[in-house]
Amino acid sequence: MAQLFPTTVIGSMPRPPFVIDLFRSGSRIGENDAAWQRRMDDAVRYCVHLQEQAGIDIVSDGEWRRETYVDVIAELCNGFEWIERELFGYHQVVTEQLTPRQPGVIAGEAKFL
Repeated sequence: MAQLFPTTVIGSMPRPPFVIDLFRSGSRIGENDAAWQRRMDDAVRYCVHLQEQAGIDIVSDGEWRRETYVDVIAELCNGFEWIERELFGYHQVVTEQLTPRQPGVIAGEAKFL
């Protein structure tokens, strides 16, 4: 049967407990923990395998490398500050011009795939 159009996953894949446990044990941002990184790489390989088994043409890391889906840019850039607002609790706001904190992180993640 001819392929009608390429398929991909938009957004994040649901995280299994072992991925959630990885983030509870420590974040990749600002840490140099090779064992943690190997475990996350294995988790991403599993995520890619799931997509391949489902017949997905363009795979992703499922956003599993992101501790939060909202704060990823703030984790990778300087220029954000945590503030507390009465209705919303703590969140990050831009306080100065954004500059890369860890240049090449996203490119490295894409290269891994």
